[in-house]
Amino acid sequence: MLNALDQPVQWLKDLPARTALRLCNHPQLREMIGRRHEAELARHRPRIPTLSPMGRHIVDALEQDGVFVTQIDALDLPGGEAMIDTSALLASRFADEAHARACNGQNFLYVPPREIVAHPRIFRWGLQDQLLDIAEAYIGLPVAYDGAIINYTVADGREVSTRKWHRDWEDRRMLKVAVYLHDVDDGGGPFQLISRDVAAQDDCSGYSYDLVDDGELARRLGGPIAPHIVSCEGLRGTVIFTDTARFFHRGKPATARDRAAIFYSYFARRPRHPFFCERTGMKRRDLAQLARYLPLRQRNAVLWRGQLSPLWKLIPPASL
Repeated sequence: MLNALDQPVQWLKDLPARTALRLCNHPQLREMIGRRHEAELARHRPRIPTLSPMGRHIVDALEQDGVFVTQIDALDLPGGEAMIDTSALLASRFADEAHARACNGQNFLYVPPREIVAHPRIFRWGLQDQLLDIAEAYIGLPVAYDGAIINYTVADGREVSTRKWHRDWEDRRMLKVAVYLHDVDDGGGPFQLISRDVAAQDDCSGYSYDLVDDGELARRLGGPIAPHIVSCEGLRGTVIFTDTARFFHRGKPATARDRAAIFYSYFARRPRHPFFCERTGMKRRDLAQLARYLPLRQRNAVLWRGQLSPLWKLIPPASL
């Protein structure tokens, strides 16, 4: 929670990003941006990678419901168990600090990014070709990789920050891949999604972002939200593929036990809102170092900012 002195500083820091969002949503600019995006999709359509049967199943589920849940073994991707073991260890080491921060009023808790930088296997797991193929087929364009973040939810029952229903700000479409680092039941703060589009978010209608409670969401849906909630409970190693930009979602407030999960994020390499990306807190110099010896496709996905126009590069990213 920001104190009285920090709040004006935070507001000034985020002002360029919020101003850019307003400009991008000016009706005439929206129309131009939308036409350009449609042209990019059409040009890239012949180059979309061919997916495995599992990959096609995941993309089809994302298109229809916004979410697909499986177990890490079913993906047949190397290094999954080692990634979970290392991530779970980092989360357990962070537990005491997470509780102390929660007691001080901090709403969004995550393992310090330096820990992920120090354990490259966590970061690199999300760069496997099969995952990039799924992201590219769903988004429709070459993808950017926004890295990994280990989210820690303290079981205090508070409905704050990302525990409220919201949509992510980065792009028109996104892919997030969440992996549970231990068993998560209803009392452990499962990831939840409203598997129905609620109010248009597109270049024609514009983009706006807010946190909403159950009552407001029911008003927008025109009825009860319960029939549309997908609650992703699961064992350690449960993997959730989801679009957090199109669909309202949240981490259900944990009440019985803490939750630790790692989230990998993907969006178009030239996202609509680059000033709302870089949400993992990882420093650009660390990303450059991690990307240094990667294959070209993976390196381009990590260093996506280098392909932005000079104007977008001038706008500092908004805070986490």
